[in-house]
Amino acid sequence: MIKLFIPESRFVRKTDYVLESLRTAILLGDIQPGTSITEKQIKDLLKVSSSPVREALNQLEAEGLLTKSPHVGTKVAEIAVEDAKELYSIQALLQSSAVQICAKKISEADLRDAEKLNTQIHDMSQTKNPDLASIKILNYRFHMIVCGTSVYPWLTRLISALWIRLPSKTVWASPEEAKAAIQYHTKILGAIRRKNATQAGALMKQHLQRSQRVLYG
Repeated sequence: MIKLFIPESRFVRKTDYVLESLRTAILLGDIQPGTSITEKQIKDLLKVSSSPVREALNQLEAEGLLTKSPHVGTKVAEIAVEDAKELYSIQALLQSSAVQICAKKISEADLRDAEKLNTQIHDMSQTKNPDLASIKILNYRFHMIVCGTSVYPWLTRLISALWIRLPSKTVWASPEEAKAAIQYHTKILGAIRRKNATQAGALMKQHLQRSQRVLYG
């Protein structure tokens, strides 16, 4: 049910380990919207005690990723198509603004990391049967870096929280759209390197608006 990309040893708190595991599973669609989950399932799967699981589930409910009701239990929140379109529009605005704000402040190390991620995405997308789950995680990390996760962490937390609410449909399943997305990434990185914040923000907005049209019309 949950494919882990980050080892438990990377986390100081068990609660953060559970949170990241569940967020990743929801992001990738390993846990589909409408799926019921229980405290015992998560405990058994992640080999942790009740307390961090309970804290993580409460946090995810507060973020809107889970819903709880007395007779139904806990489920992954379902997102309607119209809601997904709205979320994409909000993401386009937020991420374009974030890139524009942070373009001149991103460190050289972060920029190199983003370039490496884009190269990895390109290489993986060229294989006969691309690992879409891994590509989605790399793409997520790319966007968090260029949106300034090390510059304005609260801004990227907001972007991340909205990102994870999006349905698991992905442009990466289409070779043509994967190529277009990688080209946008490259152009965004080029604009950031030139310290052209306005262009970087405009390119990010175009990139996400294209994805929205492809996925939802």
